[in-house]
Amino acid sequence: MPRPAEAAAAWWLRTALEDLAAARTILQHDRLPPRVAAYLAQQAAEKALKATIALDGTEPPWTHDVVLLRGRAPQAVQVASTGIDVVRLSVATAAARYPEPGDPPYSHDEAARLVSDASELVELAKELLESAGADPAGWAPI
Repeated sequence: MPRPAEAAAAWWLRTALEDLAAARTILQHDRLPPRVAAYLAQQAAEKALKATIALDGTEPPWTHDVVLLRGRAPQAVQVASTGIDVVRLSVATAAARYPEPGDPPYSHDEAARLVSDASELVELAKELLESAGADPAGWAPI
């Protein structure tokens, strides 16, 4: 039976994987707005980082700020994620959800970069959970 911290971390990771799968699906269809993929990429990154924070039993902060979450993540995640543009992911929280009328829409390429960055964070979270002995059963998105 998983420890409570492991179960919480697995839940965060599973929801990150679901958001990432949805973002990737949106990018495969020309008629779907890349803005929504950008938002889901931000959500996946946020939840992946929350999974890493929850692994030691800490309640992740209630925030969408990916920069702050990376700063609270375990040191190994912080170091391994230095090449990921967490600022751009954080900006997508509001910019993709609530675009201003004059804002240019997210392009497919911009959304794809965000999905790529989110994918890297999700992989880091998976590796951390696996190295801590968490059971990957049930991590796959529904």
